[in-house]
Amino acid sequence: MLKDLFRSKIAEETLLYLYHYKEIYPGGIAGDYHKAISPYQNQLNRFEEAGVLISKLTGKTRVYLFNKKNPLTDPFIKMIKIVYDSIPLQEKEKLFPKRRKPRAKGKAVIGR
Repeated sequence: MLKDLFRSKIAEETLLYLYHYKEIYPGGIAGDYHKAISPYQNQLNRFEEAGVLISKLTGKTRVYLFNKKNPLTDPFIKMIKIVYDSIPLQEKEKLFPKRRKPRAKGKAVIGR
C-alpha cells in the first residue's frame, strides 16, 4: 500500500523498517534485504529533507528516526502503523529478521 502511495518499494521498505525498529541506518536495511545501500541512503535523505525524519551521528554511522517536532509526523506514523498492523506475523518475521534491541539481563534465550 505504501509502495503505491510513494511509487517506490524502497520507500515502503524503509518506512516499515523504521516503524518496526524506531532507529535505523541504511547499512542495516540493505544488509537485511540483501540489496545495495545507496537507494536506502537516498530515500532516507529525501524523508529527512521533507522534515519527516531526523538523523544523528552515532560514531561513524548516521542513524535516522522520526522527527517528533514536525506536526505532520504523527499522522504519517499513524498511516504507517495501519499498514504495519495489516501485515501477517509470518510476513513480519521475513521482513524484520534480526533482533536489534538488547535482551534483558538474565532473560533466558529460548530455542538455544
